[in-house]
Amino acid sequence: MGEAMNSKQLLIGAIAVPLALATLAVLPSQILSKATSDDPRDAAWSAIGGCGAGGGAGSAGAGKWIGRGATGGRYDLQVMQNRTLGGDYVYDATALDLSTKIFEAYTVGLSGSWKANTFEIDRYKTGSDPYGTKTEVVGGFGDLGLSVSRNFGDMNQHMVGLSMGLPTGRHDIKRMFDNTDPSDGMPWMPPQVQPGSGHYTLGLSAETTIDRDWGLYILGGSYSAAWAVAAPCGTTGGTLERYKECQEHTPSAWTWNPADLRHNQDDDYHGAPGTGATQADNLSLYAHVGYKEEMATQSGGISLSIPVAPTYSFEKGPGGPGSTVRKSQDVTLKLSYGVELNLNPRNFPIYLAVGIPWTLNPWRTENSPKSRPTTSSRWG
Repeated sequence: MGEAMNSKQLLIGAIAVPLALATLAVLPSQILSKATSDDPRDAAWSAIGGCGAGGGAGSAGAGKWIGRGATGGRYDLQVMQNRTLGGDYVYDATALDLSTKIFEAYTVGLSGSWKANTFEIDRYKTGSDPYGTKTEVVGGFGDLGLSVSRNFGDMNQHMVGLSMGLPTGRHDIKRMFDNTDPSDGMPWMPPQVQPGSGHYTLGLSAETTIDRDWGLYILGGSYSAAWAVAAPCGTTGGTLERYKECQEHTPSAWTWNPADLRHNQDDDYHGAPGTGATQADNLSLYAHVGYKEEMATQSGGISLSIPVAPTYSFEKGPGGPGSTVRKSQDVTLKLSYGVELNLNPRNFPIYLAVGIPWTLNPWRTENSPKSRPTTSSRWG
């Protein structure tokens, strides 16, 4: 298994490093080049330029950007604001995507985001909690994304893409629940509210566009794999001991050596226990339909998100901070509706969308330190 893992790590390095260098090298020169394209296919409905199905990242939190976009440009700039509302939380994210076409059929892109999350958290997660819930706020820059995609077909209606994520966002934000009780320490916030993932990610995507006189269909999917730096702490002992050791060392998510990375698998995560670096691989499938009108393009879609292994979070329990371990593996179905408004000037389309998610299999477990595996082969 060790040899297989080493080969995976070397493969990541062989792909990720050239991808990053190629993206950073080509993008500036393309942006500074001429601002119009000589390729007539840039204006075709099935090869939408700008903010449409073929431009940039092309997706927002609520739905996938579908529309005419701004055709004929050499580079695309998308700014998307997304708000997610829940019973006890509000998550805000502003995403920036910059992309450009090269060699007619290829697109390279750079993406980033700023996140701000407000949520309620239970201090102890036990019946003896005298304080109840407390509202916390975390935020900051998210992870940096690099991407390369290629369109092909008679009208560039098919696309395959490769993406990579770098752990530039904070994944280990801590908060103190009560200033009058310093023995509680400063526990890490749950991974779902951290601005960054603490992972290096590598994704493969594919998409096809079916053109119709009235609009189009878009079918696609992606697979994203996550690698975390092998934490130099928390490799031995029980859950609580390992959590406290990593609290003292505050390990970094960065490395320049691919051999330091470990592929996260079921019950085999390698990020520091308690931080955001505990996510698993994810499979995503989606289908959208768009109806084009004179001044607008309406769209509706359905997407399915399938994690292939659990995501972990560490909470305070009877044994102290980090003594309660939760893991979840929810399959999520989301319905979305969006509309792109092409106002004058047409170079600046506006996209609005709303999405409603459902959890198809609420699957969560909670374990105390006594019932948690502690061998380094599974958790180190």
